[in-house]
Amino acid sequence: MKKIQIGDVFEIATSKGKGYFQYIYSNKTIGELIRILPGLYLDKPRNMIAIAAAKEVYFVHFPLKAAFKKGIVQFIGNYSLPQDLELPRQMRSKNVDKNGNLICWYIVEYDTWRRVIIKELTKDQKKLSPWGIWNDTLLIERLAEGWTPEEWT
Repeated sequence: MKKIQIGDVFEIATSKGKGYFQYIYSNKTIGELIRILPGLYLDKPRNMIAIAAAKEVYFVHFPLKAAFKKGIVQFIGNYSLPQDLELPRQMRSKNVDKNGNLICWYIVEYDTWRRVIIKELTKDQKKLSPWGIWNDTLLIERLAEGWTPEEWT
């Protein structure tokens, strides 16, 4: 079985088409970081180079090695990371009570994991990617519904 490498693009099937993402970084503690590429497709796109070069919709940690080994995702190819790509400096997570009501947001510094409590997000903070690890079920759901960080309030 192929060993995954930085730059590898994978396909995952959803109820509304195929989604694509690129493996960009491995964190020793939280695992593989992927960038979600724009769009869902009924057939494999012919212009995968352009799609891989496009601005990502968001970043998320995902157990890629396990998903690949189990056949949940399919390897498409290895593509150069965009030249202007930077790892996220901050991500965010939502803190809710037992009834699902918002208590606060945590803005997490990616390098240090330092958390800052925020009651109300700014416009820029609403663009931050989610902190944490998504399994394949959640990733598939989010892709199918066209989820973006800006909608997550």
